[in-house]
Amino acid sequence: MENLSASVTVLEQCGVSPPPDAVIVTSLPLPFFDLIWLTFHPFGRVILYDFPCSTDHFIQHIVPNLKTSLSLALKHFTPLAGKLSIPSNADSNTDCQIRYLDGDSVSVTFAECTGDLDHFLGNHVRDAKVLKPLVPQFPAATTCIDDSSESYSASPVFAIQITVFPNRAICIGITNSHVVADGNTVFNFVRAWASFAKQLNISDGELNVHNVVSSTDFQIPYYDRSSIKDPHGLGAMLVKALGPLVKHIQQEKEILQGSSDILSRATFVLTEANIKVLKNIVSTKRPNLTYVSSFTVICAYLWTCFAKTRATVGKEVHNLDEAQNFGFVMDCRARLDPPLPASYFGNCLVPCVGVQTGRVMVGDEGLAAAAEVLGNSIAVKLKEGPLHSSDKWMEEFGGVMRGEWNIGIAGSPKLDYYNNIDFGWGKPLKFEFVEEPLSLSRCKDSKADIEIGVILPKTEMDVFSTVFTQGLHGLDG
Repeated sequence: MENLSASVTVLEQCGVSPPPDAVIVTSLPLPFFDLIWLTFHPFGRVILYDFPCSTDHFIQHIVPNLKTSLSLALKHFTPLAGKLSIPSNADSNTDCQIRYLDGDSVSVTFAECTGDLDHFLGNHVRDAKVLKPLVPQFPAATTCIDDSSESYSASPVFAIQITVFPNRAICIGITNSHVVADGNTVFNFVRAWASFAKQLNISDGELNVHNVVSSTDFQIPYYDRSSIKDPHGLGAMLVKALGPLVKHIQQEKEILQGSSDILSRATFVLTEANIKVLKNIVSTKRPNLTYVSSFTVICAYLWTCFAKTRATVGKEVHNLDEAQNFGFVMDCRARLDPPLPASYFGNCLVPCVGVQTGRVMVGDEGLAAAAEVLGNSIAVKLKEGPLHSSDKWMEEFGGVMRGEWNIGIAGSPKLDYYNNIDFGWGKPLKFEFVEEPLSLSRCKDSKADIEIGVILPKTEMDVFSTVFTQGLHGLDG
């Protein structure tokens, strides 16, 4: 197997800070929306562009442009250059927060990859680790002392790697702590960076910043958190209750990493026609459902595919009567009381979890049953408000903490990287999450189709591919 890490050479490592005229957000408190993600691993994304240039051209022209445009973007997104501050003493009166100190910066790596671009690109089944050399890794947290002599750990929250494939392509790799920002905020930042970079390309380095800021390419972040209510003291509850959950997640990760079966990744596509048929099937079998959306039926279909795969590969191990958990999140900026603007910086997501047994999921009613429980989990939040029963959120994750099968979705079809992120190199060739077992995004070739990223052990991936494809063929029958 090709040594992918060996094919990547670091050309430069540097830090990029906001410009001197930036209005610095020195301290950003973390409401419970952020604390939910305190124990989750960093998220990695790659955006690959068709831009044939030599390594010399990349170093001399592309690198300076990206540094300048990144600094201009950070002028509005300064917390991304800061660090996550967590008190060393669990009983400290100091809360977890994002701190920005003078001189803080985003770590940026510029690299060259001599590996086969086609091995990175495409939807085919390949090694799950193929994209890891294209995203930066966070350095370890450091221990610091604040003005009151309290110690705290300081961890980076954002890092970037830009990799040139000589005479072929350029890849933007991003790693971020989910605590500092959800997908909506990261997407808004990348749009800002791309907007500045494209304008620099067009103007050959001379940029009228005010013209870009006033454009509709990105939204100036909104940082005010004073209106966010925590009716049940969720912040303190989450910090205390997430301990067992992170332990379980870490154990699951170690089991996968230590498995003798190689993890594989692949991208699947659900077309607009597929989705329409799925909705018709669900509506016919469950005519009284109050909520049936494209997103719901997509998730329902994927859930049945995972359940059938698990039943086939592990039929001698797994009990079909065991519960299975399927989770996703809902952006609730516009649904809070009072609502937050779409440009709100940070996390503003509420969890939705569907639970059903494997036996139901693999049966004839599996699709409709999955759509029903998933649709109901959304419908109650739409009707009663996103924080309805928020004091019972940890109960929703009870199955996960008990070790029941679970999977969650990363990404959203609403965040269209293919059609909205142009650094001056045109439309991306490929957008993918790096390590997430399941992710959704808008399709490259059609705004109505959906790309689905899947990571599974190789034996399960082979079965999943067959189940997914045959299931779609069965819809036509």
